[in-house]
Amino acid sequence: MADVNVTNPGAPSTGANGRPQVSFLAWSSVEGRSRDIAAALGGEARCYYALRVVRSPLIPIRYSFDAVRTAAYLLWRRPRAVIVTNPPIFPVLLAVVYGRLTRAPIVLDSHPAAFGRNGSRVGRLFSRFHAKVARRAVTTLVPADDLREEVESWGARADVLHEAPPLWHVAPPRPLGGRPRVLLVGILAPDEPLSEAVEAAGSVPEIDLLVTGDLRKVPERVRSLAPDNVSFVGFLKGEHYRQALEEADVVLVLSDNPTAVMRSANEAVYAGRPLVVSDSELRRTLFPFAVLVGNDAGSIASGLREALERHAELVQSAPAAERLQHERWDDQIQTLTRLIARA
Repeated sequence: MADVNVTNPGAPSTGANGRPQVSFLAWSSVEGRSRDIAAALGGEARCYYALRVVRSPLIPIRYSFDAVRTAAYLLWRRPRAVIVTNPPIFPVLLAVVYGRLTRAPIVLDSHPAAFGRNGSRVGRLFSRFHAKVARRAVTTLVPADDLREEVESWGARADVLHEAPPLWHVAPPRPLGGRPRVLLVGILAPDEPLSEAVEAAGSVPEIDLLVTGDLRKVPERVRSLAPDNVSFVGFLKGEHYRQALEEADVVLVLSDNPTAVMRSANEAVYAGRPLVVSDSELRRTLFPFAVLVGNDAGSIASGLREALERHAELVQSAPAAERLQHERWDDQIQTLTRLIARA
């Protein structure tokens, strides 16, 4: 079971009676966002993903475990404020009940699927409830302005919040030598063009492409057709993920959702690694130093070749890219800190 509790050692995370000033709750296999944002706020995070179940018929069992653990955590720690990720909607329900009982302010961390994007039928089904809770929340955190405007159309407040600087550190990138390592970072979600990336790697045989993500989600057809320079390395956590980033010469992050601000793209910038990312109007603004590509195999292959040819230039521009990202993050987290403090 995934269960993460992280506090920021550089800031007080509890009040006089030991209660956390803020807790970030998420039901997800990806722990980094909740962990790093909680640390930036001087709070703590709980990330639940019971039994690591991915098969649809068994997901209600996972949710049942996670609901019990979330409720027990709230009763035990009694945080003064709660940030809760949506989807799924169920931890939001628990947070709302807790907030009403204790008068603790609630912040929603709503991802595109919570708005019915990415083909999410569940997001569309619960859209009215989402809007109702958003109107009672301190704010709803979203990745892009179009989602912020949608929340505001409900008569609620929303703020754009991207990814906190990670708690890990990596060595500076090294000059290219031998076979370049390209790390494709994702969770094998439906919006990630996995087969196109694997096909692209076959057109760039001089690289080694390492594909992250739960091996159970790799389609057998993709695995069987993968060229020899593609390796499926599984879902990397903690030190394994940090080490994979450190060893990467290029980071590849893909999504056919134009409003997605993928955490892994932000992590590539924080790590100082050349980034190849799916093109969209939003990502052109957020990642101006990246190589932007379409989501077809030909465009991905061309982008990888460009990243290798311009590798020294991209490494040299990495500090400027990181500065821009830090400045954006500083503005965003200061706004959130003020809102929670006032609440």
